[in-house]
Amino acid sequence: MRKSFLFIFLIFLVNSIFSYSSTNNSTDEELQKVFDKNKKIIVVYRASIKDNIPKKYIENIIPKEEYNILNDNRIKITIKYTQKNKSDILAEIYTPNGSLAVKTEIKLRKKILFNEIEKLVREIEDNEASNQSDILNNKFSENFEENVKSFVSYSYYDDGSVNSKTEYDFDKKNITMLTYGDGKILSKTIAKYKSSIQDENMDIDFYENLTKTFIKMKVKKIENGQEIRTFYPSGKLKSIGVYKNNILNGNYKEYNEDGSLKKETFYKDGIEINKIKFLK
Repeated sequence: MRKSFLFIFLIFLVNSIFSYSSTNNSTDEELQKVFDKNKKIIVVYRASIKDNIPKKYIENIIPKEEYNILNDNRIKITIKYTQKNKSDILAEIYTPNGSLAVKTEIKLRKKILFNEIEKLVREIEDNEASNQSDILNNKFSENFEENVKSFVSYSYYDDGSVNSKTEYDFDKKNITMLTYGDGKILSKTIAKYKSSIQDENMDIDFYENLTKTFIKMKVKKIENGQEIRTFYPSGKLKSIGVYKNNILNGNYKEYNEDGSLKKETFYKDGIEINKIKFLK
């Protein structure tokens, strides 16, 4: 009991010595000052049940607390930012209980302010979370590409092993995504695009290791969504369909490898409306 009390007291003493602590909400100016001086900073984004816009607090160590949405000042997310050199930024994202969830290495085109780095990390996180590493739906702003040359992002399972690896190179116009299970690669996706990633025109190779499935795709942006063509390993057309928000919408055709039509179906919002043809 005495040892526990002493430990708590020492932690309190050490935290009080530092010029910044988690007791006060930090401004962008304070964050910039600490980041410039130390080249690293731990920022805790806390939210209340009354106001979901997180407030920022500078911490000296990665905090741990049990997640409770009813907590009036709960940890929403903790991010440790490290400036490795002028152009390389490391962002490590932690869950409320202190576990590493995502690690992102960003290569910048130029030096930018800390609040701009925050926005870049948030944009990567938003794309990863909302689209579950779906290449077709990862949309980065033009401002993002103006500031970022490339980035590599790793996500982790609860046991600390790697869940996925996502790599974007905006100069080479390449995207690579790997998923893992039990330390082994489960799937690999490689995409190449020609002009801007916002155009959504790209060639994609997907390989699923468990079933040894290989899919080659060509994606073309059209007025009402994306036209996606898939191909056999031989290069022959396998299917063509129009997708909107990853859901079939319109005519969908499947072909045999000899080029003959196998099936033609009309979809509306992912639901089969009319099967026009079905051939063997």
